[in-house]
Amino acid sequence: MPVGSSLPQRSVVLRYPPATTSFINATGREGEGEAESEESYQLLELAPEIIKAVEASRSRLTSDSTTDKKDASIYPLTIKGKPSDDAVLCTPDSTFLLRTVGISNSILVCRTPSSSAANLDSIAESRSDTVKPTLQIRDTCHEILECVPISPNLERIRTILKESAWKGINSSSASLGKRKRGDAKEKKVKRWTRDQLNSVIQASDEELERGLRDRNVIEVDGKMLLLPPKELKELLSIILSLLTIHNTGPSTPNIAPSRQLISSLEDDHEVSPAITERVLRLFGHISPDQDENGLNWKCDIKRIVKCIGNGLLLGVREKKLDEFEREWKEEVGEEFGDEVDIKLLEGEYLISPAPMTSLTFSSPSPLITHFSLASLPLQPAQRFADLFLTRQKWSPEDILPFLKGLTRDGDVKARDKLVAKFVRVVKEKDGVWWYPRRSS
Repeated sequence: MPVGSSLPQRSVVLRYPPATTSFINATGREGEGEAESEESYQLLELAPEIIKAVEASRSRLTSDSTTDKKDASIYPLTIKGKPSDDAVLCTPDSTFLLRTVGISNSILVCRTPSSSAANLDSIAESRSDTVKPTLQIRDTCHEILECVPISPNLERIRTILKESAWKGINSSSASLGKRKRGDAKEKKVKRWTRDQLNSVIQASDEELERGLRDRNVIEVDGKMLLLPPKELKELLSIILSLLTIHNTGPSTPNIAPSRQLISSLEDDHEVSPAITERVLRLFGHISPDQDENGLNWKCDIKRIVKCIGNGLLLGVREKKLDEFEREWKEEVGEEFGDEVDIKLLEGEYLISPAPMTSLTFSSPSPLITHFSLASLPLQPAQRFADLFLTRQKWSPEDILPFLKGLTRDGDVKARDKLVAKFVRVVKEKDGVWWYPRRSS
């Protein structure tokens, strides 16, 4: 453990602070004052990756002369959560659970004595032959806080913003927290700002930004607005139709003037321009370059097609897969039908074989059922219990999309540890299957 340069390196005298502080009065005699207040410390052991990030931040500060040194010298570490939550520590891009760990060897927290206590030490030292530096023991720690990397709790975004979510086409005014005449009895719900949301969502800034985008949350008039799948599907279907009409040419079917799309949605469907502009930025990029028609919008077709399919999937139960895909293609239009792919909806559905009948001469289409990852618990034990209540056995490729959020993205080792803890792998004639591990 590195030692601060201002602390003595050897031959140190450790003392507990006196019950009363001493001082030298005007007559040169010792006097007594009030006892010093007790101090309590909680030690935090930083994870190696946090230390590396701090050191990298320092090296960038020394190497880059253009960096604002006042801002770059601070590497932000923030503790987040509600009073009822387990505390987490957030860096700019990662989240760590703070966990109390007992230690076998006690740690003494020491500091130099206060000025009044130092006077007493100097008197004692003057009476001795040798002068030794003195430190006061301010606290004794028998445990520390350690940082355990975890997946951020992003599903709380939907929980918090659900009540104030967008109401859909022709309801833009109401969705922004305003009430029309005659709606006086309607409850006005709280709308959250980004800072308010950031204070209760246990995630780093980078993870929160990604979570808001994945859950289709936009910021309108300084407030966060959730776009529910069903209502968003209707809006995106109209946008694709307008894109087909107003695109800049056959070679660029995914580019259209943003101004025409915004005005068409406002005039024909009463969608607020503020909402439309944010939706266009959420599902594409508005280029800074403009022509005679204004700024051009280049859309992310695959992302739009995915959200339309997700909206169609709501409430679906044991529907023929080929029939669902046909409806999906009709919804996105002929020009973008080739983008339809059921794999885009991973984590939102279950596929089951259709029952065989004597009248079936060919292999029947499998059945699709809406089953959303967002509806599953965040705790691993409860998540696996719910999954095995849904199905007695799972193939690995079917269950893996529903394990997202239990560990950090890309942390395969942590995920495999959970699988080994809750899953029993069995090789059968038709392949490998996962069964629930029997509790001992």
